[in-house]
Amino acid sequence: MTAFADAMIFLIVMMMAISVIVTYNHIDQGADIGPDDVLRDISIIEMRLSDLTDIEDDSLVFLSDLMALSLTQETDVDDYLKSILDAVFGENRYFLSYRYGELSGSIGTEFDHYTLQDSRSIPVSIGGYIDVMLSIL
Repeated sequence: MTAFADAMIFLIVMMMAISVIVTYNHIDQGADIGPDDVLRDISIIEMRLSDLTDIEDDSLVFLSDLMALSLTQETDVDDYLKSILDAVFGENRYFLSYRYGELSGSIGTEFDHYTLQDSRSIPVSIGGYIDVMLSIL
């Protein structure tokens, strides 16, 4: 009976230690994500055109193409990007601005100072580049 109780206590202590290690590693990895990582991902993510627009076409397009399209048409791109940025950096802790030609858009709250900032020019399939800048507190 004592051996059984000792084994159960050992297992409980081990499970608690493992959960602390897993939680710590998860938090530590999240802190390593910076604006450069997010902008790199934006430039390579492909989605179905119908996922974020009213267009009934399941062709794969780059998220950066949809960002350019969102400057001229009604899309759900801003909501999608906001949900990603909120999950990665927290609500109201970022400012994403993008420009395609003369058109521009932004997501988040603009502040006077940021801890990290990165920008990138991403090619758009129909021609030109979309200039994207992400700043985080």
